[in-house]
Amino acid sequence: MSAVSLFLRRLLLLLAAVALVICTSPHRARANTGFPLIDAGRITEPAAMSPRSRSEVLEAGSYELAKVRILGVPALTVASPVLRDGDALGAKRRASVIEGNLRLLYDPNRLCSQSERLSEWMLESLLGQQAKVCTSGPGDGVSLSHDPLTISIQTDAAGNQILEAQLPDRQRQIPLMTVTRADAEINGVSSEELARRWKTLLERRINHARRILTPERLLQRWRFTLAVETLLFGILAGLIWCWVWVRRRRCLLQLRRHQGERNRKLELKLHLLHTITRVLMVMVLFLLVVMVGLGVMAMPGRIPLGIELLLQPSVVILKVGVVTVLGLLGRALCTLLLHQWADNVDVMEQERARRDQRYRSLLRVSHRLVDVACVLVVGVWIAVDIPGVRSASTSILVAGGALLGALAFVFQSLLRDFVAGMLVLLEDRYAIGDWVEIDGVEGEVIDVGLFSTDMRCLDQRVDTLENSAIRQLRNHTKLRSGSLIKLLISHRQNSIDQAIGLISDEIERFVADPNWGERLLSQPILRGVRRITPLGTQLEVLLITRAGEQWVTEREFQLRVLRSFEQHGVVLADGLELSALT
Repeated sequence: MSAVSLFLRRLLLLLAAVALVICTSPHRARANTGFPLIDAGRITEPAAMSPRSRSEVLEAGSYELAKVRILGVPALTVASPVLRDGDALGAKRRASVIEGNLRLLYDPNRLCSQSERLSEWMLESLLGQQAKVCTSGPGDGVSLSHDPLTISIQTDAAGNQILEAQLPDRQRQIPLMTVTRADAEINGVSSEELARRWKTLLERRINHARRILTPERLLQRWRFTLAVETLLFGILAGLIWCWVWVRRRRCLLQLRRHQGERNRKLELKLHLLHTITRVLMVMVLFLLVVMVGLGVMAMPGRIPLGIELLLQPSVVILKVGVVTVLGLLGRALCTLLLHQWADNVDVMEQERARRDQRYRSLLRVSHRLVDVACVLVVGVWIAVDIPGVRSASTSILVAGGALLGALAFVFQSLLRDFVAGMLVLLEDRYAIGDWVEIDGVEGEVIDVGLFSTDMRCLDQRVDTLENSAIRQLRNHTKLRSGSLIKLLISHRQNSIDQAIGLISDEIERFVADPNWGERLLSQPILRGVRRITPLGTQLEVLLITRAGEQWVTEREFQLRVLRSFEQHGVVLADGLELSALT
């Protein structure tokens, strides 16, 4: 049974090898297209191309370009023609293969990961074999040494210029890349001239990379980086100590101010210390970025990434400044539009005060919306330019969208509060300064936020209500206010007409009073007898006042009616009727 399984395993490996050879064959599928063909980092072109095929390539008029990097720094730009239907020959794939070939010349250990190297060492120690792929390169002679290499130019049967590397410890040359017609057309020279340029450039760059990646140079590089990082860490510790000392000093000055000591010199010191703490915090953050950037630059092939990290603080400051200016312009525009809306001359006089009241609420909320939008724009703008984020694959973007959807599901209550807050402002249910009653809580609206509403009650406590949790709302001061005054006349009163007449007289005198008549929007309405109860006869008077004037007006009117009743002997119900019956 073991022999059969071994035979099947070898058969499967053979089939897989045949399929791999067929898939990577340079004469598959596109041999008749008349375009360069990729073969392990090399591109060969057919010996002859028909004039019609050549004109079709030139008529397309576009190339796909890609950079070839050495130690992370771009060295070459390779090109591939693009067909009219957008089918490219894969310049990015070609550049990736060429980079892999070049990396074997100056960093053969990059062929395997760290875990693969460790696994190979453990297996070699156990089996006692000497074939080391991860530590000696893909074959004998491809290893890192001090001796420089040379690059030669070979011409194949089709007339293509091929760059090959000759290592000092290897007999056979290693093919690196082919200079294509597309490369020559992009650079504006012939293929032979471009091959000579690239030969000189690659020799310098690769030999430089081989030198700096030797163990001695790497050790020297890490020692220098460690010394610089230690110095920067000492400066960072000093900045943090200064920040802590300044904060303690500011706390002591604030304590003196709370104890009643107030003068201009103290305020100036507090302002100066507050500014110093901000500057120190910015310096600490900047120094942390510098330390991370220098640490990244110490790794071979990571110099561009380290420089990009070092440039991030200035880029972030520039972006924050641009968005801040746009935010200030947005706030100014919102203020201008709302001010124009509030000062509309076509609005009736009785609604003008309401517009002014809504103006304060809408202005505050619009400024908050602008601030939130600016924060989101800055956050996304900064995150997009973080190294590695912009070049993220589609799967990562899809995963990010799924994460945003999950966050929206988790924070759906906040979204409901936001939508409810927008509806409150758009429908003018209440505004800052209104006296409202929400789900049994009564008070003055002091802030209408994006997610909640703050109310100050009579006992001066502040209640915060979520916008989406509001079920029942009563607004006592929207546009106008009113008060329904109830007077209970005793059954012992001989004439109810006398009480009604006295109330009518007080209404006339109240309206004629300049201090109180201007608070009324219309003539008070004497509704007469409302109902008859066991305690007495109930009379009602309706006062319609300006917004927020109902309570002080009703108290003054009731006081005048009570004095008139006492003067003319009108008896109010006091509960003696029910006690007499018992």
